[in-house]
Amino acid sequence: MIVGITGNIGSGKSTLSKFLSLGGFTVYDADRIGKEVLQKEAKDDVVRVFGRELLTDSGLIDTRKLASIVFSDPLLLKKLTDILHPLILERLKGLKSKHSGSVVFVEAAVAVEYGWHTFFDGLVVVFAYRGQRLLRAARRFGLKEALRRDSLQLPYSEKLKYADYLICNTGTLLHLKEQAELLTEEILRC
Repeated sequence: MIVGITGNIGSGKSTLSKFLSLGGFTVYDADRIGKEVLQKEAKDDVVRVFGRELLTDSGLIDTRKLASIVFSDPLLLKKLTDILHPLILERLKGLKSKHSGSVVFVEAAVAVEYGWHTFFDGLVVVFAYRGQRLLRAARRFGLKEALRRDSLQLPYSEKLKYADYLICNTGTLLHLKEQAELLTEEILRC
């Protein structure tokens, strides 16, 4: 069973994923898979579309340069996702066969935005209030970047339509850990 974990920026998806991992579950990160795909299978296509100036001296794609280009123009972001997403989904499909018979989680912030929720056997939505999320995300990205990324994501009113499980991350870390334990108990009962 492949269970997706989604939620808007700063909601606590990664922290939930850490608790699940500490609980003995395998957890994949779609962003990490995307970065691997970007540097391997998609590299030639991305360079062809966005230019060789994206390459570092060591021949890798400079992800910061690429992000500054695509996150400032929705059409360019679509071009990138059109290249990357089919390849990421192929990797995710490989996980289904690799882990058949066990419960595996995939953290994917844009699962609903890009229709990936239909791939998963279940979808966990991690909720936090906007102020909490932006404060958390601003520590990592800066407030301007956190606001920009937040604006690219669907509101919770849309994401919750696809939720099989809801994690409310508005309290303490201990409360989130307890919810992770309850979540896995519920999933294992299914």
